[in-house]
Amino acid sequence: MVLDKNLNLASTMLKICFYGSFFGVPIIKELEKNGHTILYNQFSKDADIVLAESHMNMYEIYQILKKIKKYKLKLVNLILDIPPWRLSVEGEQYGIIKLILQYFYHIVHKHYFLDRILTHLLHLLNKYKRTRKFFRIINFLLNSSYKNKMFYQVNYKKLLKKSDLNLSISKFTQFCVKKLLNVNSKVWYPSVNSKLIESIKDLPIKYDMINISRILPYKRQNLIVNASKKLGLKLLIIGQQQNKEIKLDCPHFHIPDHLGVMRELKKSHLYIDASIFEGFGMTPIEAAFSEKITIASDTYIHREVLGNYPLYFIKDDLNDLMKKIKQALNGEFQLDKEAVDQIKIKYSLEAAKDRLEELLNSI
Repeated sequence: MVLDKNLNLASTMLKICFYGSFFGVPIIKELEKNGHTILYNQFSKDADIVLAESHMNMYEIYQILKKIKKYKLKLVNLILDIPPWRLSVEGEQYGIIKLILQYFYHIVHKHYFLDRILTHLLHLLNKYKRTRKFFRIINFLLNSSYKNKMFYQVNYKKLLKKSDLNLSISKFTQFCVKKLLNVNSKVWYPSVNSKLIESIKDLPIKYDMINISRILPYKRQNLIVNASKKLGLKLLIIGQQQNKEIKLDCPHFHIPDHLGVMRELKKSHLYIDASIFEGFGMTPIEAAFSEKITIASDTYIHREVLGNYPLYFIKDDLNDLMKKIKQALNGEFQLDKEAVDQIKIKYSLEAAKDRLEELLNSI
């Protein structure tokens, strides 16, 4: 009987081609520790599953899609979010020229050999001084990508329709995917790198509050800056400046090393998240693992993922944000230990690995 049980366990071990380099890597490494064979960003016809981390890996998957179908591998796509404004005909990513450029980008990059031939051609054009101007024009025409209606509702949707399993990282994302793309998906909650966070010792407090996110309009960093200025508090913002028009009157910079980011989080009294849109929202969970009070905008996704852990403020309401900051700093709000413990259990690497393993074994 023991032998039969071991044979059954061995038969569930999977060979997975994982395409990604972001939040999924620590979870995939846990699968690898469990005995699954993982190939990182490379294809094997002997694999069981091809797993794409997000839409950022779309063209890597398109280039091997025929092989996936030929060798009867299962395709699984993780879906981060579908920002509704990206699909708007009035958005900054929209316009006839941008749609045409996105169409050319799609044609060029979905085919492996065409992509390689044009890459080689561009290299030759850039090699010689007299052809460099021509290179810049061609490079712009063929490599300009816009996350617009063409990207999501045509190109990405086609790929998701070819998947054996689509996994949305929250119920909210699942709703958006169905409503905006008419694509079915199951919910799989990911995790933060809990082992990394728990390995960091407590550090001396240096900031009153911190925000860690890409600098974009919907992240509402300026609201946080205004609150800190009015209250005379020390604020640090860490994140890539993805929108150059946003000017932040506070210390802000990008730290590429995640360990360095988490160390800065440990140095703050509070974590502030004023975002009005997320697909999941990693950093408030990281703040919970760090035993920090989080003040978060009262949005559906924050309620879904974070539950009773944060101190919520009315979305886009500066006065209410300031009120909640004072409440937290004056000791009038205490962490709900039960809510924090629930987050630590639900969003640990082990729990996310178990959820993913079960879903992958189900197809």
